Amino acid sequence: MTIQRATPTTQKLTAAWTEFTEQLRVMGTEAIASAPTDADQVDGLRFILRQLSYREEQELEFPAAERPELFYPESPTRKVFADCPDTIYRQFNVHPDHSYRLTGTRGDAAYVSFTAYRASATERVVADLHDGEIEIAASGAVELIVGGPAQSSNWLDLGDDGAFVVIREYRHDRAGGEHAAWSVERVTPAPSQRPELTADDLAEVLSQISTGLQWGNIATAHLSRELRRRPNQMDQAAAELVSEMAGTPHNYYQLCYVQLASGEALELHLDPPPCRYWSVHLNNWWLESPEFRDGQSVCINDVQAQRNPDGTVSMLVGPDDPGGGNWLDTKGRSETILLARYLLPEDELAPIVTRVVTV
Repeated sequence: MTIQRATPTTQKLTAAWTEFTEQLRVMGTEAIASAPTDADQVDGLRFILRQLSYREEQELEFPAAERPELFYPESPTRKVFADCPDTIYRQFNVHPDHSYRLTGTRGDAAYVSFTAYRASATERVVADLHDGEIEIAASGAVELIVGGPAQSSNWLDLGDDGAFVVIREYRHDRAGGEHAAWSVERVTPAPSQRPELTADDLAEVLSQISTGLQWGNIATAHLSRELRRRPNQMDQAAAELVSEMAGTPHNYYQLCYVQLASGEALELHLDPPPCRYWSVHLNNWWLESPEFRDGQSVCINDVQAQRNPDGTVSMLVGPDDPGGGNWLDTKGRSETILLARYLLPEDELAPIVTRVVTV
């Protein structure tokens, strides 16, 4: 192996990489220590790796500088902040002084929205639009201007600190139907070629990735610990929490930490109001939905749910298949986190009644 002389670039990169890998080591150790079960410890290290891949794309591969590109911040293999298994998430990064044109078709989704976020830990939403608030052609075609001077319609404000935009596509059948399709371009200033990566750039990116990873780990574990204090009770998520988790303002969320003994299940009784979409799904300690690519029963939505004669819905949450009805499978886990979400409900939400039962 050839030994390179220690140039200023070598010194800068070595220092940045050493600091980054040390912080990564500490995060892994803390994730293992904070998780309550062996399965959650395993999930914790995978969560860091998944978030590392997202942060690298966000900060390095798809920056806001010259040419915005859509990428998937959450997917069946990359999850954060109680991702919905029925939702396709797309993101592009922006600069608040620039303007962009988003074009595409909405498909047959139950709901599509466009949300501009600032890069902060609180009050993250800058502006938000859903498909009922914009003009859509009969063909389903959409054109949306993002940033720049205010428009009379189909305009998403970036304010003075917008950092990225998330497009949500809620589907009752994730795999089937007509999916949305989008493309984005920068309008002003005119785009140019992407600049070459420098040592200073990379050192800054490593620092930003580390900060993002630390914040995500701390915020997720803190919320899970708070939920675990009141097991088997469904609580309304506060607006501040929704903002911190980068949720959509059109959703109403309820959360429950499930804690079961052998032979037990948690029974839920719901009376959902009319809305665009609702669902209840499982999450692990790191607020990731479980594996669902092979048809696992981890999410039940308003189209899939079997209803009682009076229109209400009963569900069982646990590791043992009851042999029918609405069942969320914890795959042998005695602890999990439930999240219920309602999109644009037309009436006030009735509390979800929970009861531990023997199965």
